[in-house]
Amino acid sequence: MIATDIDGTMLRSDGTLSPRVQAALHAAWDAGIHVVPATGRPLMVAYDVIDALELPHYWVFANGAITRHLERDELVRGFWMDPFVAQGLVVELRAAIPGAGFAIEMDRDVAHEPGFAELVPHKPDTAPVDDVLDNIHSRVQKVVIFHPEMPIDELHRRTGDVVGDHASPSYSGLSFIEVGVGQVTKSTALDALAADLGIDPSEVAAFGDNHNDVTMLAWAGRSFAMGNATDDAKAAADEVIPDSDQDGLARKVEELLAELG
Repeated sequence: MIATDIDGTMLRSDGTLSPRVQAALHAAWDAGIHVVPATGRPLMVAYDVIDALELPHYWVFANGAITRHLERDELVRGFWMDPFVAQGLVVELRAAIPGAGFAIEMDRDVAHEPGFAELVPHKPDTAPVDDVLDNIHSRVQKVVIFHPEMPIDELHRRTGDVVGDHASPSYSGLSFIEVGVGQVTKSTALDALAADLGIDPSEVAAFGDNHNDVTMLAWAGRSFAMGNATDDAKAAADEVIPDSDQDGLARKVEELLAELG
């Protein structure tokens, strides 16, 4: 199995997919290897990559909260936050971090307050709302918190102080913190999917570049951090490869395929 992050790993810094990366991942699939993109993005803002990659099989979304098989339109596994728990988190975080804004990623849509759309690579289809608390109408994938002035490291620390061990705050290079259910991460979803497919973690090659990739990189049998990765991602990986603008993912996948003969 190849498990790969999207932004900063599969995609170039301008958000485009290199033809060489697409070709390498297709070659891996053709060789009988499961290729599983694992992203912090929810499904609703990942369609540009899904369309560009053209591998509509197993995908992990929302930092491990959701695993889907796209071709079958099948929800393989979901780790959901109860709407009342999400509401409580927003109330607590809003009280502890004045001036923060919020977004709520649900089963099929997102409720977001003013300022969120400007922080994501691909804007949600829905208009902003005054208060997300009035717009939580289905099970929740994750709560997103952002702040117009607070540095992201401080926002992450203060969010962690509020949620404690009850949720998983993380960030992936964008200017907001994502809070998922319990201690669910990308590695949680990938470990469960690998078990479904009869694949041992030692048979997995993982690629990532950011804080939310650390558990995935530590879990996989072989792991590779991009040259543009954060220090903690590099420390968790077995090897640092060229950055995403230099087709680092494609180069390493080509090398791994050559090893297989």
